[in-house]
Amino acid sequence: MKLVYRMGIALLMAGGLFAFYACGGNTGDGEQAAESTDTSESMQQDSNRGTASATFGEQTVTVNYGRPKMEGRDMLGQATEGMVWRMGMNDATTISTSADMAFGDIVIPAGDYSLFMKKAGDSWELIFNSQTGQWGTQHDAALDVATVPMMTTENDESVDTFTIEVSAADETSGTLAAKWGTAIVSCDFNIGG
Repeated sequence: MKLVYRMGIALLMAGGLFAFYACGGNTGDGEQAAESTDTSESMQQDSNRGTASATFGEQTVTVNYGRPKMEGRDMLGQATEGMVWRMGMNDATTISTSADMAFGDIVIPAGDYSLFMKKAGDSWELIFNSQTGQWGTQHDAALDVATVPMMTTENDESVDTFTIEVSAADETSGTLAAKWGTAIVSCDFNIGG
């Protein structure tokens, strides 16, 4: 009986030491263990992020965005005239382009931008904004660089999780498309201005 009692005490002490070190206790060499900055909220936020990228010769266009699920709501279908949408969720959607992008006569210089969509009649406009790193609902219209008209078409299948695609038609042209529900909102562009 004493042997079982002693083994139980030893296991409890070993478990306590393990918990002490695992939770950032003293490492024994006079330094504190590194503090973890990951929280379940930030890990969940990261898991809800998506990346869309395409290469055009030696140039690259990459979009980083939040991926909300429809869950019975239709943000694109319920949007009212003039509404500006963050084009995703959580942090602002960003685009990074290593080359100038031309949308018809509108040229976006190479660089990093936040993207927003604005409801315009039966379709949408894509807004390039020079502010990056902000929360998605923080749109400062004074920092808008350009607004590009988008086309709206219907998808054959409903897309439950918001998806952005950047696709290359060839080395000098491509399409940026946002898909959610049965809507596809897109715009074509050329690389190099």
